[in-house]
Amino acid sequence: MHKILIIDDDPVVVRLTEGILRKKGFEVFTAQEGSAGIELLKTKRPDIVITDYRMPGITGIDVLNKIRELDDNIPVIILTAYGDASLTIRSMKTGAFDFIEKPINPKELVETVNNGLQSIKAEKENSLAGPDAAMRKRDENLMVGKSTAMREIFKNVGRFAQTNIGVIISGETGTGKERLAKLIHHSGSKPEAPLLHLGCKNLQEKHLEDTLQVMKKYAGNAGSGEVQDPGYGSIILDEVGMLSSEMQVRLLDFLDDDLMKNPGKKPRMLSLTKQDISDLINKGKFLKELYYKLKVFALHIPPLRERREDIPLLADHLLEELNLLVNKNVRQVDPRALRILQSYDWPGNVQELKNVLMQAVLLAHGDLLEAKNIRIEGITPGNEVAEAPEEMPVSLAELEKEHIAKVLAYTKWNKQKTASILGITRPTLNAKIEKYGLKL
Repeated sequence: MHKILIIDDDPVVVRLTEGILRKKGFEVFTAQEGSAGIELLKTKRPDIVITDYRMPGITGIDVLNKIRELDDNIPVIILTAYGDASLTIRSMKTGAFDFIEKPINPKELVETVNNGLQSIKAEKENSLAGPDAAMRKRDENLMVGKSTAMREIFKNVGRFAQTNIGVIISGETGTGKERLAKLIHHSGSKPEAPLLHLGCKNLQEKHLEDTLQVMKKYAGNAGSGEVQDPGYGSIILDEVGMLSSEMQVRLLDFLDDDLMKNPGKKPRMLSLTKQDISDLINKGKFLKELYYKLKVFALHIPPLRERREDIPLLADHLLEELNLLVNKNVRQVDPRALRILQSYDWPGNVQELKNVLMQAVLLAHGDLLEAKNIRIEGITPGNEVAEAPEEMPVSLAELEKEHIAKVLAYTKWNKQKTASILGITRPTLNAKIEKYGLKL
């Protein structure tokens, strides 16, 4: 049984909150001022703390800071007055897990507590797996996609990742060129080898020289005469088409030196570009010799508007990152929100999608990202283009059956999540599943 500590100087709020949580099966402890709450924390070791912001003596922020000193892993939920924006912002900046505005909404309270418990579980799983396992998981999941184009890219990465061949990665701004370069590096035989990033626009010779020296030093660590090679470090050349003529010559000299002629020691060159390098060569703006040195394999990432089927997978993937960044637990995207995301052309590609999702996560309450949380210029919930019906209208019962089936498929038959999305109780959902003969 999970334990919850409530700290609030208002006995009415304490009784209300305690009653709601006890009915849900939680063990609840209460205190009516901050100091007493801290003492209970030390003896009862609760899983979650709910504390009022404004209290005489020790405030909610003081309580939060003290809890962070004692145990940084306990989620702290702050109770604030309705519309108290400055206090809400300060609470979240200080490290609160979430906040709840008064008067308390029972559904929101339980939802927030459950989200906090889920965050504890995820933290423990990551801790048990260890930092190396967490890093491997991150590195192996830098990119996702199920479209034909993305599957082909992943296949090709698998074919050459163990080598140090030069790769040119092209694509519009925001498509994920740098992520793909990192995926190639981390998929190689030595993911712990140096991965250095060079921005080619306005690149200075000293910066280039420092980077090359790091690679030479790393390659030299194998020692002369040793059979084993040190693995492949990688250099990302970001927007290689913007290299000045002088830097192109300098880089070509490096690629021609003795180190680079040793296959076991030379670094992998990963060149990113949103420009057509062949066109630059024809205009005399890029050295043909350098291009051939850098390109053994070419990968092109299509813009997001050409692979809309990747958007649901990308949204789920990006939510994992964003939840960690903003200390939230948004795990699902409502089907209507997904339709909005897939109806947009995304001129800023994956980066723009990430920005929109970041805003949506910050606006979301609970673990569901709803259509109302999506803010895209020119598109608001309700005015997205509706598809013309292709068949004759059906009965309400048929519509209900179809919708329940879709939500069950979306949640992978998680009945609790399905009931929450549909806004019905679990017994009601079970009755409708039986009524319509729905099966997994």
